Amino acid sequence: MCFLFPLVKYFPLYDIILLEGEIMIQSLVKAANVLDILKNENRELTIAEISEFLNIPPSTAHRILSTLIDVGYVSKDDRTHLYALGPSLIPLGIKASSKLDPQAVGKDVLENLSDITLEDSFFIIKSGDKGLMLSKAEGKHTLKIVENFGIEIDLHKGAIRKTILAFQPNDYINYYLKKELSDYLDSPVDKEILRKDLIDIRNKKISVSDSEYIEDAIGIGAPVFNYKDDLVGAIGVVIPRERVTEKSKKEYIEAVKKCGIEFSKNLGYSQAQ
Repeated sequence: MCFLFPLVKYFPLYDIILLEGEIMIQSLVKAANVLDILKNENRELTIAEISEFLNIPPSTAHRILSTLIDVGYVSKDDRTHLYALGPSLIPLGIKASSKLDPQAVGKDVLENLSDITLEDSFFIIKSGDKGLMLSKAEGKHTLKIVENFGIEIDLHKGAIRKTILAFQPNDYINYYLKKELSDYLDSPVDKEILRKDLIDIRNKKISVSDSEYIEDAIGIGAPVFNYKDDLVGAIGVVIPRERVTEKSKKEYIEAVKKCGIEFSKNLGYSQAQ
């Protein structure tokens, strides 16, 4: 006599029987949502709060939390009955973050930005008191602003580099503004105007420049952050002024800002939106 049993898969690390099908998928999604809530709220939560956030019965929340506790992804304070992310997530996070190389992660984002704008796009990082181009994607326009690899340019020159300067600690900005600063014509820079620009860039998370280090060139830059909420650099485009209209300028700004958010999100930035 032959007996048919439902197909099961065994996950050897935790000896959990994973049943294939829609119910299993739904349970995984709910478990992932619980972890997201605990991460985003950045505090310990009660079962009632978790069930309310996810719109699920407390009994379902309890079952999911119990499983996550068993595997170390969630911890429970037995005294307060509050739940938080567990220690087993730490090695997973370290392993995942080790793969988040900005240059590699940003390649697709830069190419997407160039596809949208038809312009060369750049990812620039801080190098001392200057900005250094780390990555570049080619746009389809043949008439373009040339920026060479390995050339370091002052952080106050151009929208992309100025974005990097804007998100530095205040102590560093104060130090930088005490330096002798000049524009692309070697004329002195008005430091009060520059300071106001940096505040505006920080508030809006977008920077626009006109002929700040290349004559007749419009620059647009946006910040890029990582999973530690640290600035890792800035993304942007530099466009010949003759190709920029008021309408296209808004479109460039929107594209750069959107790609900056996408880049940051891909690096695990928690506030990307």
